[in-house]
Amino acid sequence: MKPTSIGLRHLRYTIAVADAGGFRAAADVLNIAQPAVSKTVQDTEKDLGFAIFNRTANVFEITEAGHVFLEDARLTLSSFERTIRASRQNGLGTRGHIIVGYSALATSSQISAGLDSFHKMHPGCQVEMHVMSTDAMMRSLKAGAIDIGFLLSHETVKDLEIDQDPIWTTQIGVVVPRNVEHITLDTLRNSDFVMGVRENWRSFRALLDAAFVTGNLNPRITGEAWDVQVIFQRVADGRGLTFYPISAADSLPASLRVLSVPDWTPQLTIAMAWSKVVDTKLLQTFRESFLKNR
Repeated sequence: MKPTSIGLRHLRYTIAVADAGGFRAAADVLNIAQPAVSKTVQDTEKDLGFAIFNRTANVFEITEAGHVFLEDARLTLSSFERTIRASRQNGLGTRGHIIVGYSALATSSQISAGLDSFHKMHPGCQVEMHVMSTDAMMRSLKAGAIDIGFLLSHETVKDLEIDQDPIWTTQIGVVVPRNVEHITLDTLRNSDFVMGVRENWRSFRALLDAAFVTGNLNPRITGEAWDVQVIFQRVADGRGLTFYPISAADSLPASLRVLSVPDWTPQLTIAMAWSKVVDTKLLQTFRESFLKNR
């Protein structure tokens, strides 16, 4: 077999094209010129001897051989990223390093309790926390950018390479100004709402859409925002209400509260997710710290 010229850059660029669904979108994500992405992928295909992508003016798809290559490429890149990260932390004297992603919807005392339990068993391990969307966590878990994700459990959030275990379930309430004491279904039918942009809040919006049907609701959405803090500020400014899990009540600004709605009790489940492909004893211990507190 001839020597290969494929390196980690080739893997990163090719995976980015697959995840973004095209060369232009991948170039935007990588923040580099599109011709550089195209040439790198072409060089990769030439080295391998087969096409990874079929692309015409109207069609972009991954070939059968491309799917197999991408699965192995993700595993290789994920293992490499974890090795470098662990080595750097070892050099700093840290006994282990775990990167955790969590949805704003998962902000809860359950996470704090689990972290406390884990740190008692591994006091020298550094746990790094990053807030991100559920979809971003799924991509980051596959890429090896994070080790654990606390995300919204939903039928649309699935991947064969990712395992999930439900941690807790909570009722979804309505975020209102602090001076509001109660809320009803009729109130919801006559109120304006500020929602998360569907692109960033896809699974939560899908869950809410189903809940609206059961409650015979058609909320009047007058504004959307990408970031949850912007949403909260608009609610505080009187521009509308929004929906949020009651378990995350402690994360609300002092000017707001979250109320349950009589006769309408939609629920949300938070799951802990991790890669099936790359797992370690340290990550298993981390998960056990949360599972025993359920």
